Amino acid sequence: MKRPFSKWSIAYIVFGLVAFVVNWMTSEIIEPVVLVGSIFLVLGVIFSFIAFLKNEKGVMKIISGVSFFLILLCLVLIEPLMFVYILTWLKNIF
Repeated sequence: MKRPFSKWSIAYIVFGLVAFVVNWMTSEIIEPVVLVGSIFLVLGVIFSFIAFLKNEKGVMKIISGVSFFLILLCLVLIEPLMFVYILTWLKNIF
């Protein structure tokens, strides 16, 4: 049985959130963890948009899309300089 894209999006959002919490709990920035967390968050949003496009039933697709923006809002409010550091670091990688 195929899992709906909304469940995959929730799973990726949770993995991304866990990666950012692990990074936040340490005293220094662990760049690979931030990269993995960012990738998971982006994958979660992509799967949420795919769920919207396929008209999946339920509200899980909405929860994962909204939680992506809430996680980014919390990151900006709690650690604004870390968010700038992450964006600069990601820009230099890609």
